[in-house]
Parts: sequence; C-alpha cells; structure tokens
Amino acid sequence: MDDILGDDPLVDGMTIAVRYRRDFVVTDAARFLATARRHYRDLHPEATEAEAEEQVTAAADAIYVLLEHAGLIGDAADARLAEHGDAGLRLGGWRSQVTFDEPEPLRAGYDCLRTGDVFALPADR
Repeated sequence: MDDILGDDPLVDGMTIAVRYRRDFVVTDAARFLATARRHYRDLHPEATEAEAEEQVTAAADAIYVLLEHAGLIGDAADARLAEHGDAGLRLGGWRSQVTFDEPEPLRAGYDCLRTGDVFALPADR
C-alpha cells in the first residue's frame, strides 16, 4: 500500500512544522504603505506618525505589519495558540520568509491541487 502524505501516527515528542504560503498582489503601493503605517500605530500606540514612517519603509515591513495586525503572526497569534497548551500541544519557534515576484504565484481558489513544491524557492534566490 502506498504511504499517504500526512498519515503519520501522532506520538509524544513529535515536532510538527507547518509551512504556510499565502501570496498577495499589490494593487496600490502607496495606499498599502499608508495602511501598514496606520496599523503599526494601532499595534504600537506610543509610536508617532514619524516613527511609523521610519519603521515601515519597505514591502516586507508592510506585509509583516498587516499580518500581525490581522492576528496571523505575532503576540496575538501566539497567545491564541498557547490557549491550546492544555490540549497536549506546546508552541515551538517560528520563522517566515518574504519573497517577491514569484515566477509562479498562487491564485485564489485554483491552486489546491497544484503539483510540485510550492515552497521551493527559485534557483536564483
């Protein structure tokens, strides 16, 4: 019988790594940067507008602020995940990587059955 991907038995001490990819298309760079800076100030109420402009200057800064503001990464996400600690799961570390101009971007609603390694980076990166 062929092995089924993801059919590993659950055992104590097992480390589970989740690789999650979500592609975005920038439709209005100036508006996105302004929104990210506004979200930065929501997350850091003590920050001035000038500090937000200093901290959020590039695409990676903006997307990370958006993801943290949405609760997908950062302290809020960690707190929600930690609520499951009594269910037999302890949080490990996390890391992420932002890439730009992917040669084969994911398309909403169409890529659930895409074959190949959607997490592989192009050879020049």
